[in-house]
Amino acid sequence: MTDWVSCSHKYCRSTRNSRIERLWVEVGTQFVRRWRAFFSHLERLHGLNIEKTGHLWLLQGLFLDAINDDCKSFREEWNLHPIAGPSMNNKSPQDLRLISQATLGIYRDNCEGVHPDTIERYYGTHGQEQTCCHGQTGAGHPDDEDTNLEDQLVSQIEEDQEQNVHHAAIEVPGKKSPFVTQDDENLFFSTVEQIVDEGIIPEGYGLLPDEQGDEDAAMVEVLQFGRRGTKSIIVSLSDSVWEARATLWCQGLSALSLFETERYF
Repeated sequence: MTDWVSCSHKYCRSTRNSRIERLWVEVGTQFVRRWRAFFSHLERLHGLNIEKTGHLWLLQGLFLDAINDDCKSFREEWNLHPIAGPSMNNKSPQDLRLISQATLGIYRDNCEGVHPDTIERYYGTHGQEQTCCHGQTGAGHPDDEDTNLEDQLVSQIEEDQEQNVHHAAIEVPGKKSPFVTQDDENLFFSTVEQIVDEGIIPEGYGLLPDEQGDEDAAMVEVLQFGRRGTKSIIVSLSDSVWEARATLWCQGLSALSLFETERYF
């Protein structure tokens, strides 16, 4: 970013926000790098194809809760770390929160209890909310007016943010469930659960001894980073938790392949 912001009649570059940059470093070193290395590991050895929507859906189905747990653990630990500086006196974010509550009172969320869709539609906008009339939808606008309003909001956001965007938008891969019905999806996960309970190790997914090469090399991933990808870092996945997750992925992928063969979707 090269923009400048005004702060107390002085100017400072947003790139000098060392605290947030340090936070991103900690996020990466504490858990994000290992997840990234794990996904690269699945691509390299265990059949993950990021071009397949079903594979991305399966990743989320198997590991999203674990990723969120890691995020939660990091947040809790981060909120307890001491902050250096003359005005902080090694107080943690949690300390500062409690002091603020004691001296300034507890913050009350004005949107507490309001449905997220209502917040998304009206929070921060100007003008009166339109009420329902005969022939209008529950959102307060006819369907065509809903579409026009959304288009106008999107256009306004694009116009406001254009000066801050210096590259083309990144296409987000799809992750839609490959199953037509919820019953089929439930059957899939019950099949995976049965495979896991019975300890079945599927063939052809790089798990069996005769399918593995150098075991030490298999549990190490080299991640490229930097603007030109010229820097690299070695990440070890030797912890048993990653081996268990790789096994779970292969069990899930083998089940997904079975359902594809049986033409469930």
